Amino acid sequence: MFMKPYFAFQWHITDYCDQRCKHCYIFSEGKCSELLSMNLDNMKKVISNIEDMCGQLNRTPYFYITGGDPVLHPDFWDLMELIRSKGYKFTLMGNPFHLTDRVCRRLKECGCEKYQMSIDGMRETHDDFRKPGSFDCTLEKIAVIRNAGIKCAIMSIVSGTNLEEMPDVVDLVVKHKADIFAFGRYCPTSQEKDTGIEPLAYRDFLDKMWDKYQSYKEQGVNTYFNLKDHL
Repeated sequence: MFMKPYFAFQWHITDYCDQRCKHCYIFSEGKCSELLSMNLDNMKKVISNIEDMCGQLNRTPYFYITGGDPVLHPDFWDLMELIRSKGYKFTLMGNPFHLTDRVCRRLKECGCEKYQMSIDGMRETHDDFRKPGSFDCTLEKIAVIRNAGIKCAIMSIVSGTNLEEMPDVVDLVVKHKADIFAFGRYCPTSQEKDTGIEPLAYRDFLDKMWDKYQSYKEQGVNTYFNLKDHL
């Protein structure tokens, strides 16, 4: 059967999260006075509106579901079952802490194709950005995700703080057989406004990363290096 082209939506369903990352936009400037989640009725309306729009455009909806940590949404599994009933595929963008073999198998059954986690430097740097233990837990859950038949994506936020560690992060994700690696440039928030990167320094960084990518491609590694944020 012919599959209509996808129209992708990034969908923030909850503020709830068990990390307080220094570069998180939700909590920047101390403006998050209340943690909010979209209720189930409104999520159903969102999906209905998306279906209506995609019907007019002759597209198939694709969801990138995030938060916060979407798994912490009080109606998370109801949403998963709703998406499953409609046959849509999706990617989750969240934390590693609540992933188990059973949870990941269930996510796969509901149509989850990818689960994206973050690594923002090596252990000391990453845990300083996020929380102690986050680095080791993230690495541990790569295999849990992949064993369930879900692709594991690793995303890094690059700033002056972790710029020099990124080539080592690439080595790390390849070693742990992550399926996808990508990075984006840091947007300053309230806790870190002085960790920008000079243009020429960023250019040198991109050259180093390109060389690293090319070397691994020549070795035939299976990790896919996403270039969309690097052009």
